[in-house]
Amino acid sequence: KAGKEKVLKHFLKLVAIGTVADVVPLTGENRIIVWHGLRALEDPKNLGLRALLKAAGIKRELGFFDLGFKIAPRINAVTRMGGGREVVDLFSVKAEFEARRIVQKMNTKNLLRQEEERRILEEIEVRFQKDPSAFQGDFLVVSGKKWHRGVLGIVASRLVDRFHRPVLVLSFDGEFGQGSGRSIAGFDLLKAMDHCRHFFMHYGGHSQAAGCTLDPSFSQIKKLNKLGQSFQEYASAKLSPEQLIPSLRIESILRPKEISLNLCRDIEKLAPFGVGNPLPVLASEKIELVGEPKVLKSEHLKLRIQCNGSQVDAIWWRRGEFADRIKGVSQVDLAYTVSKDQYRGKEKLLLSIRDLRSELESN
Repeated sequence: KAGKEKVLKHFLKLVAIGTVADVVPLTGENRIIVWHGLRALEDPKNLGLRALLKAAGIKRELGFFDLGFKIAPRINAVTRMGGGREVVDLFSVKAEFEARRIVQKMNTKNLLRQEEERRILEEIEVRFQKDPSAFQGDFLVVSGKKWHRGVLGIVASRLVDRFHRPVLVLSFDGEFGQGSGRSIAGFDLLKAMDHCRHFFMHYGGHSQAAGCTLDPSFSQIKKLNKLGQSFQEYASAKLSPEQLIPSLRIESILRPKEISLNLCRDIEKLAPFGVGNPLPVLASEKIELVGEPKVLKSEHLKLRIQCNGSQVDAIWWRRGEFADRIKGVSQVDLAYTVSKDQYRGKEKLLLSIRDLRSELESN
């Protein structure tokens, strides 16, 4: 109506990034917007976007994974780690060298964010190894000194994935305490914080994510224990034992010979995937393993499996500890999603494992 049709594709690129980064449901018009935005991002004219895609190592057709796990984290890392204006400036620069300078700064901050996240998780892991019982409650409150406030939410999300409990991560730096929480399906985190409102200076959020500010005195063990006990009592009254057991919705059980690149191409017609339109989780029983399991980068489990007359890679992200549990096993039952990978210019099938059961556990 404004006579600006020519700029529509340009703005759709940014809207697609924002839609995915903000974890908006990819249904209805949102799905259409992201679909067209992804197509437009394959050949961006904006100098900043081109530099950002290059820095993220994207040299092929873009997908939801690229926006959610490569582009958005680099943008978010700037403000998480103490920056701001450069994110806006990136999309309006007129010189390539200036775009490269800003993106290099974004990459540096993203690496700092990853390192800080890793450091905090390692500290928490040491505590877990010393006292696993401290992580068995219905609601987990974890705190530390001078943990970077910009990564508290990410750490909370990692802990929810690990323990399948609502989590509040707190950091104290002497002046006040900052906290960020994440929840599981069926548990309203904001209502839990309403129940514990007398502990907070400020708080807010929604059912699945919330933040808070606390008086610095809560760094004391006694006060911290009272806070944790209050959340624990509320969660115990609201959550059933079944809700604390992670579950997967399996769309279909396939025979190993039905797993193929063509199947992957058919599923891709339903893309882009995300919240509200999840990538279908499939399952297959008695999949033959080829060789021994491997661990990539000290944390990811890699299996080589036999299906449809060929060998296919299957990776379970951040589950490298399972390698020892399935050594010597010849068959496994897998829950997984399928995707395409590029290898020496050719497409190949890749399975992302969502859960695993060995033949020993099956018996």
